[in-house]
Amino acid sequence: MTRTHCPTLTALLMASTLATASAASAQDQADLILFNGHVYTVDEASPWAEAVAIKDEWVLAVGTTDEIRSLAGPDTREIDLDGAFVSPGFNDAHVHVDGTGQLLTGVNLLDIHAEDGFAERIGETATRLPDGSWITRGMWGAYEQWGAGSSGESGADVADGPFTPDRALIDGVTSAHPVLVSRFDRSMHLANSLALELSGIDESTPSPEGGEIVKDASGRLTGILKGTAYDLVQSNIPPISFEQRLLQVRAVLKEAREGGVTTIQDLTSAEQLQAYQHLREAGELTTRIMIRPNVFQVEHVNGLGLSRGFGDHWLKLVGYKAWVDGIMGSSGAMFFADYDHDPGNRGYLRPPMLPESDEGAAFTLRSSDHYTAFPPGRMEQYVTNWLPSGVPPHIHAIGDLGNRIILDIFERVLTEAGMVDSDHRWRVIHAQVVHPADFERFGKLNLVAEVNPYHVSDDMRWMEERIGKERSLGAYAFRTLKDAGAVLIFGSDSPGTNAARYFLSPVYGLYAAVSRQTLTEEPAAGWYPDQRLTIEEAIEAYTKGPAWACFEEDIKGTLEPGKLADIAVFDTNLVEVGKSDPARLLDAKVLYTIAGGRIVYEGN
Repeated sequence: MTRTHCPTLTALLMASTLATASAASAQDQADLILFNGHVYTVDEASPWAEAVAIKDEWVLAVGTTDEIRSLAGPDTREIDLDGAFVSPGFNDAHVHVDGTGQLLTGVNLLDIHAEDGFAERIGETATRLPDGSWITRGMWGAYEQWGAGSSGESGADVADGPFTPDRALIDGVTSAHPVLVSRFDRSMHLANSLALELSGIDESTPSPEGGEIVKDASGRLTGILKGTAYDLVQSNIPPISFEQRLLQVRAVLKEAREGGVTTIQDLTSAEQLQAYQHLREAGELTTRIMIRPNVFQVEHVNGLGLSRGFGDHWLKLVGYKAWVDGIMGSSGAMFFADYDHDPGNRGYLRPPMLPESDEGAAFTLRSSDHYTAFPPGRMEQYVTNWLPSGVPPHIHAIGDLGNRIILDIFERVLTEAGMVDSDHRWRVIHAQVVHPADFERFGKLNLVAEVNPYHVSDDMRWMEERIGKERSLGAYAFRTLKDAGAVLIFGSDSPGTNAARYFLSPVYGLYAAVSRQTLTEEPAAGWYPDQRLTIEEAIEAYTKGPAWACFEEDIKGTLEPGKLADIAVFDTNLVEVGKSDPARLLDAKVLYTIAGGRIVYEGN
């Protein structure tokens, strides 16, 4: 993308010569100046400065305090940073805005596995939602066996069974709200009395095939539903209203600007895009959203003639999303060998992966020793069909076999199209557990590894229990991926999975990448510490890297004249503490978030 879209850009770039002999002309005067700070530009040629000048939505100049203040005019706002840390605004390469919004405006039970907390959390949610709104998801008990902050070395004894709530716990606080919440592993769900009534379920309702409507010894409904019984209630939940969707997106935008995030890359449905457009027109979009439709929408994209980069700086088409396998939290990621804790289970393939001839069938690997390449199927056809649009694939792969499969598909399609050495910027999302033989293929195929560093801090509690120490050597192997030639970009994966909460604030990802520890600083030496990144590498993977992966390196990712004024200001020098005391990263607070030259957040 060229810079000719900004009519005043030539004048702005001329101003970067910083004529200090006289006051700046009106044309060159900054609208906003940040001075007396530690400005980390992420620009290799000039990584540090003291001040930044902004005009309209662009960086006008970067330099010393004296140089930049010479660009002030009578209407310029000047902010003395008093030593605060300045960086490019963070670019979160992996956010589920819809799920994050649902969590922020709904109920989060991931850390709950006791009666008091369960009723209190659901009751509080009921006070925030309009009468009649459904309370769903929840995902209680995710930290029951391993407490938050555990590195997996010890776990709670759940031999007597997991915490199992009863509808009596919540009926008193949800009389105006139907409830259907789930345990994190979906082994059970809880419906309140109102939800059961709306679904026509009473003591005489038989359990469906493959499910159970649980009753106590007296025959009373407990509200617990298992298996297909969940569908009896879930099928009665109406789609959320447009106003509710706007409420959810606003909650995500608030969390983003409070964390210094100025760009989000989102898996985007049509309904979400309509909400973004509404907020864009209303002037409420405070974070740029890079949209990624589902792989199945290739016919619509090609039919409409859309191509990579369609949109503007606030809403832009940058990729499409698809999935190979499941996730670690539910033991659905696909591996060559069985899970250690679940013999016979190697994970599963998502539907787009199955060959046309095996549609609806499960993929079973007969022998890992005989695996060479997954046969061509629908996923490969989808990737091929997207080629004319220039929109790059961004494909989820978690297990070592899941990653092998997508690498094989990418290599076949890129080779056939003569694109292996081209500037394609195709992505493997997560690249979470990679087989030792496959790391070098990331560099060979010129791939982007879109990784989620905070997964390390949260997921290590179960990794070795599930796949053992040998396979864990290839887990979250950021250093090995980078050294193999992959371009690393970071995403939060907010709001997390059904088994974990991942935070939108980038300080969690930075901390995990440089420490390889849980939030309670376990283990002391770090989990496979040879995979640590430096703080400079981590910040680049959250700023410059994601901009490049979206083909936006000319306008975003570093603080240079002529680039968008997307800026985060922290009360803590992230580079300094990232080197000396990484745990202090978690306490860093955002003082200002600036998006397109506009201050969208001011901290206390």
